[in-house]
Amino acid sequence: MRQEQIAEEARLKKTLDEINRQLQVRYKDKRNFEKNMRETYRNMWEEVEGAPTNLHDLEQLVQAKMYLDEMRNMESAFKGSARKIQYLEKMRDNPYFGRIDFKEDGESEPEQIYIGISTLQNENSLEIFVYDWRAPISSMFYDYEPGKVQYSSPSGTIKGELHLKRQYRIKNGRMEYMFDSDIKIDDDILQEILGQSKDEKMKSIVTTIQREQNRAIRDEEHRLLIVEGPAGSGKTSVALHRIAFLLYRYRNSLNSSNVVIFSPNDMFNDYISEVLPELGEENVRQTTFMEYAKSSLKTKQKVFGLNQQIEFILSNKNSLFYRDIIETIRFKSSLEFLYILKKYIDLLYKNPGKFEDFSVKNKTIISAAEQVDLFNKDFSYLPFIPRLIKIRNRILYQIKQSEGERITELLKQYESHPEWSDLKPVERKKRVTRIVLEEFKPLREKARQIGKIKIIDIYINLFINRDLMKEFVKNQETIANLTTISKITLRQINKKRLYLEDLAPLLYLKGKLNGMPNTASIRHVIIDEAQDYTPVQMQIIRELFTNSSFTVVGDLNQSINPYANIGNMNIFTEIFNFSEKTAHIKMGKSYRSTGEITRFCNYILSPEHNIEFVDRQGSLPYVRIVQDINSCVESLYADIRKIIEQGYHSIAVIGKNIEETKNIYRLLKTVTECRLVVREDAEFTTGVTVITSYLAKGLEFDAALVLNLSNPYQGTAAEQRLFYTVCTRALHRLGIYTMKTLPEYIKNIPQDMYRIIR
Repeated sequence: MRQEQIAEEARLKKTLDEINRQLQVRYKDKRNFEKNMRETYRNMWEEVEGAPTNLHDLEQLVQAKMYLDEMRNMESAFKGSARKIQYLEKMRDNPYFGRIDFKEDGESEPEQIYIGISTLQNENSLEIFVYDWRAPISSMFYDYEPGKVQYSSPSGTIKGELHLKRQYRIKNGRMEYMFDSDIKIDDDILQEILGQSKDEKMKSIVTTIQREQNRAIRDEEHRLLIVEGPAGSGKTSVALHRIAFLLYRYRNSLNSSNVVIFSPNDMFNDYISEVLPELGEENVRQTTFMEYAKSSLKTKQKVFGLNQQIEFILSNKNSLFYRDIIETIRFKSSLEFLYILKKYIDLLYKNPGKFEDFSVKNKTIISAAEQVDLFNKDFSYLPFIPRLIKIRNRILYQIKQSEGERITELLKQYESHPEWSDLKPVERKKRVTRIVLEEFKPLREKARQIGKIKIIDIYINLFINRDLMKEFVKNQETIANLTTISKITLRQINKKRLYLEDLAPLLYLKGKLNGMPNTASIRHVIIDEAQDYTPVQMQIIRELFTNSSFTVVGDLNQSINPYANIGNMNIFTEIFNFSEKTAHIKMGKSYRSTGEITRFCNYILSPEHNIEFVDRQGSLPYVRIVQDINSCVESLYADIRKIIEQGYHSIAVIGKNIEETKNIYRLLKTVTECRLVVREDAEFTTGVTVITSYLAKGLEFDAALVLNLSNPYQGTAAEQRLFYTVCTRALHRLGIYTMKTLPEYIKNIPQDMYRIIR
């Protein structure tokens, strides 16, 4: 083994020497680029006399364009070099993390394949020092233990034998240790990484990608990939690494501007913002459904988003209209409502309204039948409202033609009229024109109303016309609730309030009647925390990105809104309708929390909920019973100090709703430094964060201290999922603070799974 160590140290030195040599070349290229750009810029201003001041001087314009093109070409050539510098500087710290010795069938000797975040190759000898983790051959590192193996390459399936699989820990260019490993999940490096204190942002998992994760990351065959897995299974990491893989695999036709991520909120966007740069890729566009909806609708009504909806659900159970509003939210978040909207839209296209004849002086300019033909035939390639606008423009054009004919007719008629005989021809034409315009004014005004339709009025009409709605509805229980749902909807909109449950239907109507925005440049869409999308929201995304493939990740057990979610992961397959081009991967293992925390959290959902997990040892979760909010703050402060002393940096105090979160923050900030997060646009940082339950989803912390005080989590299945979600935010420590007594759903958890502190 000593000889192996010496050989590996020598190989590392050789690799680092190559990295440093290439860096020196790239640094020199960078200096030359900056020098050449300055010279070209100076020459341009000197030779083109500061600017092409005379736009008619063709020679000057051509000369200026030549210089600008030269500068663009130099800049374009340098971008690739600058990106390589970025990779090389990362690799100088840690050039590779794995090695496999692979003997291809038919070859006499195995080849040593070293694997890192990027390819390192000598441009002269073509020797490959390091293979990119995304290269086809590197997939064997993640998928196999020593023995018979194969991998897919552009030329076909390559088979052979894996003789060795080795992992390294290299830091600051020094090898700290290495060992040979198999496919076992609970290997030393994974245990060490999972046991570390949480950094500010999510990090790459490239050194510890597991077989089931690798399958999802490298999938190329399916247009829709659904990745389902429990808390801590790495769904978001898989989605981000999948982006990096696709950018590598299709680097000649795909770049970061062709990919978009739909995240739950802006804070989550900030949390994941370092993963792609760490992998050497540019960040892709990150957005939220709310951000897209607000920018698209541009409504003057006050918009209430997901956070306000959940706040209402969690905080207003005693409200007079609570049950009615909940039923309204549930209905508009159902697959049935999506089908109702589709039927309503189809009806609008079949019956666009009553067309009328446009006639003047018993002469028909355009008949109602002609307009129907224009709508159903000539302009059928257009969406609903643009069709009507096209008809309106056609009518206005024909009115103008008729006005011209009428003017000519009147001029002849009045030519010999005694009162007009003394007028000059110009004055006579002005008078006739005024008469004709007045005659045709009602027609023009009527024509201009065609296509002047407000989407919100179309939406309101669906709820006003309850008989029509009943024709669309199949569920008898829904029919019984239609009157209540309609009244709630109309009351809210009349108050100039637009709630989340109405935002998506309005957006869908606008897209179907006005036309969806042009998103042809987007080739891949990631939808994270997909369980919290409604069918209508998902249909919008499906139809918005018609040229895209999709990666959808989620977990129904982590749905934070019990009344507005996808309901069933198979609904994605139905909505996207890609048939054989769909794959549904279920990841079964959790890597986030200690074994003690994971066992406890599994039991929150049910005794049968028994997912696999990495059995990393830690402290038992504890339930601290407090008598009032002041004693709770004292306990929180003491526990936070202890957690920090144990070397952990990221601590979340998680309140159920805004009121509880703000109350604790006001008291806690008097004894320790902490920050309040009740808005989704906050940045993710380490330290002590006091945060609401629904904003904590998707994030992870060294310690999660969960409040269960004045507004405790109920024993219902819906609230238990939210309680499960917040508890699974904890990596190393989990504490629950409950008022005066132990909740029944915790009493049902075996007592050896947690500690009670009074």
